[in-house]
Amino acid sequence: MENKIQIHQFDPVIYPFKIWITIGITDFQLKSNFCNLDYSEISYNLSKDSHAFTDDVRHKETRYVGALINFENKKQITMNNVAHEASHAAKMLFEYIGADIRQHEPFEYVIGWIADCCDQVRKNKFK
Repeated sequence: MENKIQIHQFDPVIYPFKIWITIGITDFQLKSNFCNLDYSEISYNLSKDSHAFTDDVRHKETRYVGALINFENKKQITMNNVAHEASHAAKMLFEYIGADIRQHEPFEYVIGWIADCCDQVRKNKFK
């Protein structure tokens, strides 16, 4: 029987874009929940034991657009990995809404918010 993956969804409220954070998602679970992915890239990341990856997705059930951040396991939710993946997700959000990342404060605020979402998942304590 397939383990049920926890998909944590976060809503920045002011942007029409969601953030999903998972730990140890499988290729099957990914394809069951999300579409509009570059599956070859995701499959590559999953097969090479990537510690974390981020990709833009559309949730199949809700049709929301956003970024999926997957960590290999809870130990990989490190400051370094979180900063790296939060930056990717923030760039995806800004590209989606057509904003310029040179508008520093909004961009840095989004990175901080996404990093906090990752920390909530790491601690399993949600605001």
